[in-house]
Amino acid sequence: MKKHQTKATIFAVDKLKIKYPVCFLEQIYYENDTFEYIFKPYYNVIELLDDKVFQGIPGLNMDLKKNVYIRENKIPTFIYERTPQENREDLWELLDEVGLEYLDNLEWLIRTKKIYTGDNFIVEAYHEPRTRFSSGAANYGDEFIIDDIKEISTDNYKLLKFLLDVISQGASLRTEELFIDESNRKYMHKLIYTLYENERRKRSRKQEAGINKAKKDKKYVGRKKIDVSLPLLEEIIEKRKRKEITVEEAMKELGIQSKSTFYRHIKEFKESHNNIMGEDLGREPK
Repeated sequence: MKKHQTKATIFAVDKLKIKYPVCFLEQIYYENDTFEYIFKPYYNVIELLDDKVFQGIPGLNMDLKKNVYIRENKIPTFIYERTPQENREDLWELLDEVGLEYLDNLEWLIRTKKIYTGDNFIVEAYHEPRTRFSSGAANYGDEFIIDDIKEISTDNYKLLKFLLDVISQGASLRTEELFIDESNRKYMHKLIYTLYENERRKRSRKQEAGINKAKKDKKYVGRKKIDVSLPLLEEIIEKRKRKEITVEEAMKELGIQSKSTFYRHIKEFKESHNNIMGEDLGREPK
């Protein structure tokens, strides 16, 4: 029987805007018009979080500690709360905003920039785990094998940020000096999170002091706008349209560190070209 599958990851976001993958989610529609939703919680990541960050996934009794939760022919609470219904008056406008020609609940949720304010969950594209031999944005299940920890970064803040990313994403790391896996994830999270938070606070104070000094010396002109090559941006957009690169890879090619800045450049490019491209390419295609 033919079927259409959409896969995603549910993330919980904490006070430092760190994203924790807490569940794999798959939506399957069959040719006989039946469907099912499959939830697979990532308990090894969930156990890192306190109840201020994670209180469970709406609609699932997670006290049962099931490896898999299945909902058949009924839209799960988690999806229903976050997606438009078929009888909504502005449905077609909402679909057009994300480049969909029909309502695909999970696909819409993945692509939309609209924020559900009921909790701190976000949904993004699912990525298959990979073995990687250099640092970069981690995904759940990735395995990083790096010879020397200095290859990651000699900057303490960037190193801590990467290590925390590996830990919080449920990835693993092996270097000659350090390893991170399920045997020490919880301990390393507590240690690295504290160090990262302190380093982040120190970095923020230093930046604020620099801004205040520049203002006092009348040299402060605000954050410098990042210049992006329009031909390169257009090439990146086309690559994203063909699903050849991820958002993280696109940002790296453009020299952009903030996703909000990346999305803003996409939006400005589309507006300046009179909507030549008819779909939103900023989000992960699923």
